[in-house]
Amino acid sequence: MDSDTAGGSVTVSRAGAVTVEIPPRYCPLPTARHPDAAVLNRRSADWINGFGLCREGPRHTRMTDIDCGGFYGRIMPHAPANRLQLAVDWCVLMFTFDDMHCDEGPASSDPAAFTGLAMRILRALEVPGAAVDTPGEPFLAAAADLARRGRAMGTATQARRVVDAHRSWFLGVLWEFGQRLRDSSPCLDDYAHIRRYTAGGEATLCWAEIIDGAQIPDRELDAPVVRALTELALTAAAFDDDLFSYGKELWLAAREPRPPCCRLNLPDILAAERGLPTERALAEAVRLCNQLTLRFLQLRDRALAGAPEPLRRYVDHLSCLIPGNLEWGLRAGRYTNPDGRHPGAVRTTASFTETAPPAGAPPIPSIAWWWDPDL
Repeated sequence: MDSDTAGGSVTVSRAGAVTVEIPPRYCPLPTARHPDAAVLNRRSADWINGFGLCREGPRHTRMTDIDCGGFYGRIMPHAPANRLQLAVDWCVLMFTFDDMHCDEGPASSDPAAFTGLAMRILRALEVPGAAVDTPGEPFLAAAADLARRGRAMGTATQARRVVDAHRSWFLGVLWEFGQRLRDSSPCLDDYAHIRRYTAGGEATLCWAEIIDGAQIPDRELDAPVVRALTELALTAAAFDDDLFSYGKELWLAAREPRPPCCRLNLPDILAAERGLPTERALAEAVRLCNQLTLRFLQLRDRALAGAPEPLRRYVDHLSCLIPGNLEWGLRAGRYTNPDGRHPGAVRTTASFTETAPPAGAPPIPSIAWWWDPDL
């Protein structure tokens, strides 16, 4: 660990409350909030309640605490609210689906149930009418509604990109199921390139192009420098998720009758692989996030040189995602009230620095190509 990388800390009170202090995070990118975030949240709550989801109890509390308008409103702070509503509604559904069918409780060890529902959701996104007359599956009807609205706003290519992005997300979740069933943590090299899938990175970002209203040609999105930028931004955001959800995971694990050996977050994977105590593992996790952010800034200028306006907007969204996700995640009730019944049970604090980390690639082969000098 570099001498200028301060360590973090984790403390647990006698009552079981968890406090996590994150070491200084390098993120000189500015943030902005959408002025209609509160209105977007109210409309999303009404929308998902209309499908019979999150109407009451802890699930309702968790849904209202997420602040999806604040999350996506930081990625696209200047988007028209009527169009941005599509992405905010998706976020509410995605987080609810994640909590109920992916990584908590009995559902987190039932890949068969997940796979069946995930495949039906994919079909609903491909053919919205395929979800009609499916009793007892509110997620299908909601996904079909999103698909219909997205198709009305976007193009056939953009609709196909939505389906592809969700297929990648669901594949990543299935990989997580495999890790849990083996009750073993993955190696850092695997986790580093898979994390953006398990976090639903592409599935989150794919709606932005539809909201903007202009289709970006494949040749521009597939250009190596743009691919690298996309992977960098989504991975940095996903690793940051690991930091501000770390306290929540500790709180939930402490209440398990038999805490699992499988750990699916960056600090614990670093601790296990490198034999680090928690404080140093947090510092190493932040240092890696800082390296990704610096490389993103280096490549962004190259990607923007001569870029057409739709691509420039896409890169701007990536630039907003990294700081916006950090700002949102450190405040979201999703992480401070881990089960919807214990507000304030987890507190995460972070500081920021304008001091850039040392340049150069970290020793992780699966992501080393982001530092290719030919990009």
